[in-house]
Amino acid sequence: MENHTLDIKDYLKIIKRRRKFLYIPFLLIALISLLLAVLLPSIFRSTSTILIEAQEIPSELVRSTVTTFADQRIQVISQRIMTRPNLTEIIKKYDLYADDRKKKTEEVILEKMRKSIKVETISADVADHRSGASAQATIAFTLTFDDKSPALAQKVANELTSLFLKENIKSRTESAENAALFLSEESKRLKAKIQEIQNSLATFKERNLNQLPQISALNQQELTSLSNQLLSLDSQERSLNDRRFYLEGELAQIDPNAMASNAAGNRVFDMKDRLKELQSQYPSVLSSHSPNHPDVIKIKREIESLQKEIGSNSDINAMNAELTDKKAELALLLKQYSEKHPDIQKLQKQISALQQSLVDAKQSEYTNTTLQPDNPAFITLKSQLDSVKTEIESLNYTRGQIKAKMEELRNSLRQAPLVEKEYTDLLQELDNTNIRYREVSAREMEAQISQQLEMERKGERFTLIDPPQEPLEPVSPNRIAILILGLLVAVCTGFGAVALAEIFDPTINGPKAVTAILGMEPLAAIPYLESETENKAQSNRRKLLLIGCVAAGLLAAILFHMIIMPLDVFWYKLLRVIGNQ
Repeated sequence: MENHTLDIKDYLKIIKRRRKFLYIPFLLIALISLLLAVLLPSIFRSTSTILIEAQEIPSELVRSTVTTFADQRIQVISQRIMTRPNLTEIIKKYDLYADDRKKKTEEVILEKMRKSIKVETISADVADHRSGASAQATIAFTLTFDDKSPALAQKVANELTSLFLKENIKSRTESAENAALFLSEESKRLKAKIQEIQNSLATFKERNLNQLPQISALNQQELTSLSNQLLSLDSQERSLNDRRFYLEGELAQIDPNAMASNAAGNRVFDMKDRLKELQSQYPSVLSSHSPNHPDVIKIKREIESLQKEIGSNSDINAMNAELTDKKAELALLLKQYSEKHPDIQKLQKQISALQQSLVDAKQSEYTNTTLQPDNPAFITLKSQLDSVKTEIESLNYTRGQIKAKMEELRNSLRQAPLVEKEYTDLLQELDNTNIRYREVSAREMEAQISQQLEMERKGERFTLIDPPQEPLEPVSPNRIAILILGLLVAVCTGFGAVALAEIFDPTINGPKAVTAILGMEPLAAIPYLESETENKAQSNRRKLLLIGCVAAGLLAAILFHMIIMPLDVFWYKLLRVIGNQ
């Protein structure tokens, strides 16, 4: 069938012809929307408004340890409040969802309650006091709870608001306490570490006192000074050795008993004079006495003894002369070479041997003689020689001490670089720990002030400015909107059903359809003439339809009364809804 243009009369005929496709969907959808508008339970909402008040004391003076943003803190508190224990306790306290608790699981009930709780922030444009720029900031938030009972909605909203305020105070106080406690523990740890490093540093200094960097320069100066002292001692020793050689030479040429006298004041001859005298007496005594005479034997023995002593003195004189020559030779070599030269060391060994031999010979001489030296010149030279020897021994002892000290200083200077590195590391660690300790101590003091700020409620806080009230009107469902929307949907559905039925029906209805098919208009259009039988059948169908509608309505009312709710209750509810709207 080709398309043809339809006018308003054609549309009215189509609606009349397809009226059952219009009425049935319209009535069904309208009835459903009416039932939804009437039967859907009313949901009441109780709302509280909480203001976020800024810190009373300027942040430049006291800085709070709670640094999270308000939005973030609100979300955290919301999650803490809507935990299973809190919600379960509220449900049991106010006997919420009594019917659902008998049929559904606890998780479903908790999820339903979480969906009934809403937290929405209120933002505003505020100016930053430091930069002056305008920015969005959360200044307040609302907490709502939805329930079928307005009284329960108000009670639960009030309970949730109290939990929110308490949790905010608790979380801020705990945050400040935790920050102060952490910084206190960190301060104690750093203080203990500083004490440990100081003890290690003191032990290190005590163990490496002479190798410390600040001592190295003094050690170097002291080493230079000791080197100069050693050179001075060497010069003094050479002078004393020359003096000793001279005194020993002079002493060897002087007779220690040249001026000896006995107790009666008579002069006592020395050994040479005594020998000469005895040798001159021996012939005269031998001429007067026999060789075996005691006087002759006594003189003879004394002569032999004196001859031996004189021979010993000759050896001593020879050794003195040789010792003097060796010392003179050593003095000449010392002017040309150092003390470590092989020739000088060889001469020193020879001189030491001669000195020891001379000492032994003189010891034997002094032991054998019964007379003490009484020659003033000898005694003076001997005392000077002893003094020179004592000074030389003192110089040798001092040299040994200086050399030992110099070796100790050299060892300290050699070890100084290694000690300096470890010492510098300890000092650096101590300085870094001290800096960290001062920073933590300052932050600890700030945290303690911030903790006191939170305890006295002087920091940022939540203030309830609009407590939850018992709602007077439900927030849902919007029954008028449901009815209007249902009627619109019912009308659209009915006309849509009529259009679909007309489109898919292949029958020809009206002269325009014939004209569209044949290309020419019919001569006349005879309307459909119903017979009496058809009129009776049509009347019967209308009666049956009416009876069916009445029966269906009665059946629906009975089922509604028995299954859903009594009709009188429904009537009162309907009146209440109409009155509220």
